[in-house]
Amino acid sequence: MNVGPAELLVILVVALIVFGPKRLPEVGRQVGAAMREMRRMQNTVRAELDTVLHPDVTPPDPSHATPDAIEETDHSTHSTHPTPTTLPSPAPSPGPAPESYDEGFAGPSSFT
Repeated sequence: MNVGPAELLVILVVALIVFGPKRLPEVGRQVGAAMREMRRMQNTVRAELDTVLHPDVTPPDPSHATPDAIEETDHSTHSTHPTPTTLPSPAPSPGPAPESYDEGFAGPSSFT
């Protein structure tokens, strides 16, 4: 059963005439809740049938999560991370490095 845009418009106009503009939002919420419940029951029946027909292939049900399952965190709310700050640069050394100072790099000629 396919409902195109023209049929949907006719249904909405008839619903508006029958229920009126004041009661139409309430009726819409009730119809939406009934459709969600029907879809939930359909998914439950489908999962039960899959379990019975294909017991070895059916993935575990996510609603029966184990206690050690990872819990998702909602990151859409306000961020609690601090604002990055710049650190002061280190003070310059008092003089040139001593001759025995070794950085572990002999210079460009060490590559040849």
